[in-house]
Amino acid sequence: MYDAPVDLALVAAAAPQAGLLKLPRARPMTMITKAVLDLMQCAACAHPELGIGTRREPELVCQGCGERYPFVDGIVDMVPRSAVHKYRYYRTDTLLNLIAPLYDLASPIVSLLIWKCPPLRYVDMAHRAVGRSIGGAYVECPIGTGLVLGHIRAEHVAGPLIGIDSSWKMLQKARKRFEALGMLDRVTLMRGDPEHLPIRSGAIRSLQSVNGLHTFHERKLVLKEFDRLMEPGGFISGSALIRGHGAVADMILNQYERYGVFPMLRSRAFILTELREMLAYPRLQHETYGAVLFFSTHKPDSTPQTPG
Repeated sequence: MYDAPVDLALVAAAAPQAGLLKLPRARPMTMITKAVLDLMQCAACAHPELGIGTRREPELVCQGCGERYPFVDGIVDMVPRSAVHKYRYYRTDTLLNLIAPLYDLASPIVSLLIWKCPPLRYVDMAHRAVGRSIGGAYVECPIGTGLVLGHIRAEHVAGPLIGIDSSWKMLQKARKRFEALGMLDRVTLMRGDPEHLPIRSGAIRSLQSVNGLHTFHERKLVLKEFDRLMEPGGFISGSALIRGHGAVADMILNQYERYGVFPMLRSRAFILTELREMLAYPRLQHETYGAVLFFSTHKPDSTPQTPG
């Protein structure tokens, strides 16, 4: 039998910082805000209520199906353990875990020399995406090591900042980064399956996917999830590595795909077609820098317009 529901509002009120839930048995300190919990759902059954477990180790528990989500190194693991849940990212995660220790050092160099894309383009994109989240919640999937979000700090944003990734090593590096920057009280990190995101429908105002589309095994399923998360008028942006924009870049991309690091590398036209098909938003803006495609779009506002 799973744990009874917990009144999260009462727990939060008793915490040293208003709205901050601290689960003290975890090392390092585990923190999650009530504002973030109110945005979450069970990744296994989509039930909207997650309570705090009563076992020795900190965890969240679905009040619908009883699925348990433990905290590991201060990060909540939202990948279900249910036998019915098919997780397909083990190989990709293994290779990303190997890359993680060198990612921060190598990423800007590779971007400039191999992909022929100025690293500041990612920072510009992130500034815009975080700015569009004002008054709502922001999700970055995958968050990677938090390299881009860490650069902009997002001090002007009061809403929840959520980073989701499937790689433990990437998330652990992100946690260290945000801890050093003093951002752990504002950034919530989760391990999650991008095809089954643990966020309620219509809960997110701005979502960013930095170089994520080519890492997803079923890109159409992930784009469908992104669409589900967005509130009316919400903003989606991201970037993806593409083929056909440089012989050296294509040679490296071929090796990445062969070893399973990037399982969904495609051409610019192919990715744009998928974006238009799965998001079906009226306006899709895009630009290409070297072997990197940047895109952004808004979900239509469902509020009917009053005739002028």
